[in-house]
Amino acid sequence: MNSLRFCILATSVALASGLASYADAPWGKAADNKILAQAVVNDTMAAHADLLVVGLHTIAPGAKDETMIASNLDRIGKKDDDDDIAVATERKTILAPNMKESNKFEVQVPLLDSQGNVIGAAGLVFKYKAGDDELDLHARALAIRAEMAKRFASKDALFTPAP
Repeated sequence: MNSLRFCILATSVALASGLASYADAPWGKAADNKILAQAVVNDTMAAHADLLVVGLHTIAPGAKDETMIASNLDRIGKKDDDDDIAVATERKTILAPNMKESNKFEVQVPLLDSQGNVIGAAGLVFKYKAGDDELDLHARALAIRAEMAKRFASKDALFTPAP
């Protein structure tokens, strides 16, 4: 895996419920993404100086495919790769140094709601240097995932308007 592959989604039409409809639209900008999942990504990035990237992946309301629904990168709506899907559907964890950028270490873990249900995948990219404890990075990713899960009552909560 060369880098965390982020799947992203773009806003197209507002539904009567106030949720955005996410489909096969062009990649969106993180700054334009006004859902709770994006607010949690923004808060997570601000709270953890060792993080370079956070991306949340799931199937958005009205969509068929898993995409990146929130990230600090402008790739909202990008269709998920096989590894992102495996993390969410098979509950796999992926730990990998970035092959192109040796100062980055990637951790992908299943994304959980506050009850511990798997609702997608979370990709986290940490600052890294040779000799860093990779198991410690995994433990930090799990702790960050637990922080995020407290804010998601369910998968649907990911898409509620940002506070």
